[in-house]
Amino acid sequence: MSRAPHHRGSGRRLLAVLLGIAFASLLLLSGAQSGVQAPGAGWYSGNPLLGPSTLTSLASAEGTTYAAGNEGALLKSTDGGLTWSGIATGIQDNLSIVRIVGGDPNSIVVGGATFLKRSDNGGKTFTRLPFSRGSASLVTAAFPTSEVGYLVLSNGFVLSTADGGRTFTRKTAVPGGKPTDIVTTSATSAFAVTEAGAIQRTTDGATSWTLVGMSPTALRAIERADVATLYAVGDGQTFVKSTDGGTTWRNYLVPGVSGENLTSIRTAGPDLALVTTATGDRLLRTIDGGRTFASIVPSSDASLGVVFVTPSRAVAVGAFGSAQVSNDAGANWQTVGSRIEGPFSVLHAVSGSTAFAGGPQGALASTVDGGQTWATISPPTNASIVGIAAPTPSTLFVLASDGSLQRSDNQGVSYRILNTGTPRAISAVVALDTETIVLIGPRGLLRSTNGGDEFTAVPGKIGGSALLRTGEVVSGRMYAHGARTLVVSTDRGKTWKAIKTPAKRSILDVSFGSVSTGYLLDTRGELWRTKNGGKTWDEIECLGTWRLNGVDFVDANHGFALVRPTGKYVAGAYLLRTDNGGKSWHPQFVSGGPAGAIESSGSTSYLLVGDSVLYATTSGGDMGAARKLTFSAKPKSLTKAATITIKGRLSPAHGGEDVILSRYMAGSWTVKHLTVASNGAFSARWRVTKTATFVAQAFGDADHVAVGTAAVDLKLVPKKR
Repeated sequence: MSRAPHHRGSGRRLLAVLLGIAFASLLLLSGAQSGVQAPGAGWYSGNPLLGPSTLTSLASAEGTTYAAGNEGALLKSTDGGLTWSGIATGIQDNLSIVRIVGGDPNSIVVGGATFLKRSDNGGKTFTRLPFSRGSASLVTAAFPTSEVGYLVLSNGFVLSTADGGRTFTRKTAVPGGKPTDIVTTSATSAFAVTEAGAIQRTTDGATSWTLVGMSPTALRAIERADVATLYAVGDGQTFVKSTDGGTTWRNYLVPGVSGENLTSIRTAGPDLALVTTATGDRLLRTIDGGRTFASIVPSSDASLGVVFVTPSRAVAVGAFGSAQVSNDAGANWQTVGSRIEGPFSVLHAVSGSTAFAGGPQGALASTVDGGQTWATISPPTNASIVGIAAPTPSTLFVLASDGSLQRSDNQGVSYRILNTGTPRAISAVVALDTETIVLIGPRGLLRSTNGGDEFTAVPGKIGGSALLRTGEVVSGRMYAHGARTLVVSTDRGKTWKAIKTPAKRSILDVSFGSVSTGYLLDTRGELWRTKNGGKTWDEIECLGTWRLNGVDFVDANHGFALVRPTGKYVAGAYLLRTDNGGKSWHPQFVSGGPAGAIESSGSTSYLLVGDSVLYATTSGGDMGAARKLTFSAKPKSLTKAATITIKGRLSPAHGGEDVILSRYMAGSWTVKHLTVASNGAFSARWRVTKTATFVAQAFGDADHVAVGTAAVDLKLVPKKR
């Protein structure tokens, strides 16, 4: 791994950093920060506070620390790991590499097996570095100066740059097995270790390599402690040390960890080191240069990466976005941030600042700061919470799986049991205000007009006695629906009227953005829109190949669709967003997934991912500058089956972006993934045998929002004979 030369940096600046970290250490670790930016879009995580992605790699210089991990996660701390901000990378792949460039804390490279990106402004923007890797993968990188850098590939090849990564030159491959790590000691000198246990040295910029040491097992990481002292660690508790600048090496076995594979090492001087293990169940600490080790457990989560920020301050990261800090050089640790275990299955948005989440065994949590942080609140029951309705931020109705309904008037601090007056099954609760509450059940509706003290059955056959399961309140109207029926009340739940739905379609989800505009998702995954309160419905045909699980609109034009991962995007929390009433949709990647529920209120949307991860956004999930996506087909119309050419452009573009081109023909969607050229152009050829509809979409990146096009129809009309 590349570490900056120890002589770089200003002593005055470093002293200021040390004083700042010492002062920040007086702060409480939990609750010291707001939600952390997600890697893929304009969402931030409130639970867990640092996000759910496993963090695996750390880099630090002059008090600034970066942590990288799965699903493109990249975090930054400037106070020794006490607080963190998320960096939007626009990357969906795992980040296994994060390195400081030339000792400058504002310059970093991050990457994975197939790519490397560079930022010279602290992660605000990134540039993809162009290098050819063939079928090999990128293993590691080292940038000893701002301009000089080395990339090491899995086949041993080394690529060097002398211009900061704008161009690369192929150098001599690392001999002695597949390389695993590299550390630079100057612009032209470096050490590399391999899976065969070799320690190779170059002093001429990777033009040649010399074998200087061997280990009986695979080596995984190498670190320079000072001018004379270097360490390497590897499989089978292997610990290798040099005290003469890397000329000779001595093999050790770390005692007390029989068979343990060691994965990384970080030092603070020649004698103090922290070592991570493959299992992550502990950190190994030595204060005497490797003669003895102590086994330290910083967290119940796996600890996979560690770094020294100062000689006394260390940071560790690991599974599920966990982070810990130590103020005594790794002897003792404290957890950063907070996490509520859940699990949750119900999400209810009250306002732009307040929302609730509930789930099995009475799990109940709330946020009062727009999803920046979440806290457990007093549960009213041990049964599963299946419904939540909160007409105000302080008044809360909680429905449990045993049919019980309880009310809190102090935001969940205490509750009183309400008498529903019937043992009938209840599946949902909606509250128009603090006095008018409706319980939705498969056998009808119950209504209270006195705050839940008394409930009476709503007379008549609601929806023709069709089964109802859930509902919502929009602009003073109350809606309820089941698989076959949709009903509305305009008189505070006293009477209900059936709304016409698309013919021969079963309902999966419904969301009304206004009293006239509503969206209905059927069980086939097709989305419908009404602009006249349900008198007529039109199918939305510009979604592309995505399969939908749910829909949520905050008004007539702005909303989300929950996406079921498919095709290339098989894992993760994905959404589709529209800002023009469904005329076009653009995709959003939030994090590892899947996305389970979404609720919006005011300018804030809340998202449940998996069974306990809670995100929020106040920007519609978008961030970055606008971009444009266009395409056209030639010929524009057909009289017989033919192969057409589609040409398009993404602007602005870096090159290498993925455009998702979807085609609907003969009752089904198919998709092609097209790579964008450096000038933004992309093209494809497609066989068309019937009238077809095409849609193009592209994810956002660190600098630009995602984008999607309206549907483009290509008609096939045979000539009349």
